[in-house]
Amino acid sequence: MPRDVYETVKSRCHAILRELYVHVASPIDGPGKQDFGDIDILLACPKDGSTDEQEGLSTVVKALGATRCIVNQGASSNLALPWPTLEPTPTPERNSSVSGAEAKDKHAEERYIQVDIHIFSSVKEMEWMLFRHGHGDIWSILGSVIRPYGLTVDEGSLWLRVPEIERSNKNRAKVFLTSEPSEVFEFVGLPIGTYFEEPFQDAQAMYEYVAQCPMFSVPPSEPAQDRKGASADDLEKLKSNDRRRMKQRPAFRSFFDEFVVQCRSAGRFSERRTSREQITEEAFARFNIEAEFKARRDAFLLERQKETIWNKLIKDSIPLPQGSEPEKIMYRSCLVKALKMIILEDDDSYGVRLDEGFKDGDGFYLFENVIDFVNRYQDKVGEAAIQRHNARYAEHMQAKEAKEAQAQAQQQGAGEC
Repeated sequence: MPRDVYETVKSRCHAILRELYVHVASPIDGPGKQDFGDIDILLACPKDGSTDEQEGLSTVVKALGATRCIVNQGASSNLALPWPTLEPTPTPERNSSVSGAEAKDKHAEERYIQVDIHIFSSVKEMEWMLFRHGHGDIWSILGSVIRPYGLTVDEGSLWLRVPEIERSNKNRAKVFLTSEPSEVFEFVGLPIGTYFEEPFQDAQAMYEYVAQCPMFSVPPSEPAQDRKGASADDLEKLKSNDRRRMKQRPAFRSFFDEFVVQCRSAGRFSERRTSREQITEEAFARFNIEAEFKARRDAFLLERQKETIWNKLIKDSIPLPQGSEPEKIMYRSCLVKALKMIILEDDDSYGVRLDEGFKDGDGFYLFENVIDFVNRYQDKVGEAAIQRHNARYAEHMQAKEAKEAQAQAQQQGAGEC
């Protein structure tokens, strides 16, 4: 939809919804945008004090005069509003409708405008979404800038990722930093300025703003690289989502294909201004998350060590017996189980132990000690393990025989009666 229609419908919707909600806002538009697909409106704090989100959506649908509505997960919905006329109309009353004006032509009633409504349970959540989705693609761009430094901004917070975990489990790798926009700006080195007040003058102004982030740099390219577009190194650093945005989002694409290339040609931002290690240390100091970060990392690394010890150093080092002799199969089964109990679960009941222990001063396993123990003591452990198995089997058989004898005696006693 063109800008004049967009602005007219948005202002009318805001006026109506301010009669229903204390906080009504839309994310600030991206720079230079003249054509719009839909209108996003964020709401918080209903004036009637209601906490029923579905009831709130129904009230909004009725107030705006929507002809169609799709309710999504959470308190959000997509509304279809008839295309309006652009003649001046009075400010709507509380129960008036955007659809009150007549259509400009005979086809107008068949045209609709999509209005996406999001109702938040707190002003804080609403402010985060205004921050996260304001200025079009700015946080897609900033996300690609800060990601190599271990930072992630999602729909709720700023996070610091644990490098040892992130490839295996993205969610587990994230350590919470903040959900306050002002703290995010300060931490990533960007001024708040008029971020929440007005759009950037143009895309170039937005790109220059992003470039103030200390994590933005444009290393010189190799001589053979194509200077007409983003270098292979630039594109290789992007996630699959970012590469998709390169195709679908013009402002995102032009940042890499034009602004980054211009900076490289001019020699701007050619030196790295910080490092992932430095950002991590700054996060420790500012957000007091060092203990959680290291505890999560160490727990993950210890789990991985245990997996390696069990699968590689124990099971793979005890070969499967040739043939199908039950005794040999049972012996191996008892042996690997006993080694696991001794090494990974600190079980000393087998009477075999390593005096120097299996772990270092930080609680991590010393693989060389594990390998040495398996090689030196597997026969002794195997003997103790099979003896324990045989003893337990004998106890089991004795208990079984006693139970059968008791049952037989009870049957005989019942027969005599």
